[in-house]
Amino acid sequence: MEEKANPVLALGVRDFRRYWLALVTQVVGQQMFAFTMGWLAFEITGSQAQLGLIFLCGFVPQFTLTLLGGVLADRIDPRKLIGGAQANAAIAMILVGGVTLAGVAQLWHLALGAFLWGLSAAIDEPARASFFPRLLPRTLLRSAVPLISMAFGGSRVIAPSIAGFLIAAAGAPATFLACAASVSTMIAVLFLVRPTHGVARPHGSLLDNFGDSLRYIRANEAFARVIGVALLNATLAMGFIHVLPVFAKDVLQVDSRGLGILVAAAGLGSLTGFISYAWLQSRLSPRSVIVGALTIYNLALIGFAFSDWYWLSFCAILVAGLGHGYFVTGVQVMLQTLVDDHYRGRVMSVFALVWSLMFFSGFLLNTAGEWVGPRLALAGGAGIVLAYVWLSLVRAQALKKVVLTPRPG
Repeated sequence: MEEKANPVLALGVRDFRRYWLALVTQVVGQQMFAFTMGWLAFEITGSQAQLGLIFLCGFVPQFTLTLLGGVLADRIDPRKLIGGAQANAAIAMILVGGVTLAGVAQLWHLALGAFLWGLSAAIDEPARASFFPRLLPRTLLRSAVPLISMAFGGSRVIAPSIAGFLIAAAGAPATFLACAASVSTMIAVLFLVRPTHGVARPHGSLLDNFGDSLRYIRANEAFARVIGVALLNATLAMGFIHVLPVFAKDVLQVDSRGLGILVAAAGLGSLTGFISYAWLQSRLSPRSVIVGALTIYNLALIGFAFSDWYWLSFCAILVAGLGHGYFVTGVQVMLQTLVDDHYRGRVMSVFALVWSLMFFSGFLLNTAGEWVGPRLALAGGAGIVLAYVWLSLVRAQALKKVVLTPRPG
């Protein structure tokens, strides 16, 4: 019998609580940076294709180096990797903020900032996924995963609104510098927390370690299925958040505040999903959660794509965020609960490609939008994912047999 996960229990562990609060602050800064970069790029160029180029510059280093980051996370102290990644991210934010303050910001400055941020994320994502389970007992791991997801969902509620109003009140330079201060908090907190247990480090070359992790995933069909559909969804649909500036300005005709509210709707829906995930998990199987959440998510995106009314669009994004919250949390709970510690960093780095592919998705959707319009581009991507879910994923026998029983330590 699977026990119900209670997120409050994980917050009772002091070091995890410190880490989680720092993570929330860090991710708020990251989301504000992404929002402001997209807004400024579209303001400077007025081109959807150029906006997509910014996201492509963030995607390239994150996608190409995330798997290396996963191998390193299983071989090197993750605290060192996380600290170095956040220092690099802060430098990128200060750089972009400085040129914007000087009034000389050009598209290539934003592209460089996106590249450095993508480089940081490539190291940070797998290192973080490998590190936080070591801050609390394994019995509380399923309680901690929704909190980690909540940090990202909650930031998507808060950060766009803060960024939108900061841009309007103080300008983009002040917003960029605030982002740098926000991500720097994690560096300080890393000196205060200590893992409760270590793991055996893999031997051999980096390439051998990586190949070993791919064989491990292939040998576990349920892992391969959920990671595969997560990557497909990230490529074709998750980039909707990066198309919102176009919908806000050209379709719904609202300013940066209206855009901030739309982005916050996605975060509010996700946050609701993270908070209520324990309740849902106690009533549905992991397969039902994943299939149902993806279905709701992509249907809501199709509805948003063809909406002309601002508040109807708001509701569609809210529902999409709810589905996304359930899906991402369901997959991460499944992987973090069932994966062996020895492979954790590498397996989670493969899943972490989702976050880099979201940049690529933004590039694809914005580029396709130049040719067929933003509505058909977004609806087409969501439709392909929806078709795969119901023509292939629902038939996976391995998912039907999944039981969330933690691996022994």
